[in-house]
Amino acid sequence: MSKRNRVSYVRPAEPAFLARFKERVGYREGPTIESKRIQPQPPDEDGDHSDKEDEQPQVVVLKKGDLSVEEVMKIKAEIKAAKANEEPAPADGRIIYRKPVKRPSDEKYSGLTASSKKKKANEDEINQDSVKKSSQKQIKNSSLLSFDNEDENE
Repeated sequence: MSKRNRVSYVRPAEPAFLARFKERVGYREGPTIESKRIQPQPPDEDGDHSDKEDEQPQVVVLKKGDLSVEEVMKIKAEIKAAKANEEPAPADGRIIYRKPVKRPSDEKYSGLTASSKKKKANEDEINQDSVKKSSQKQIKNSSLLSFDNEDENE
């Protein structure tokens, strides 16, 4: 075994005057490395600490359509029920990613498929313009920098 493995730290005893001073002042020892390594117990609640009655937001009903206290409680109960219906987290703490469900192509355009005469006319004009532009580009490209003509003349 090497010398490095045999090295350890020994904390010296605290002097008596420091112990008395800390006792008078009420000093508490901070967390040690060992106490930090111990994992804290998760709280029994779902982490919803604001559910205490005195910490609830105050409900003020100004108009006829505003939510009442009973309606808010119903909504909270529905939310908790929805959370309970969700899949529980795996016991080993791993996060599992799943591919989203693919939708058929029919669903993409199921909402807004209405068309009008103006829209069709605009689409036709755009298509004709693009055809004209592409033909113009071909004509311009044929007249640009052709070195082959010079070679043919010689």
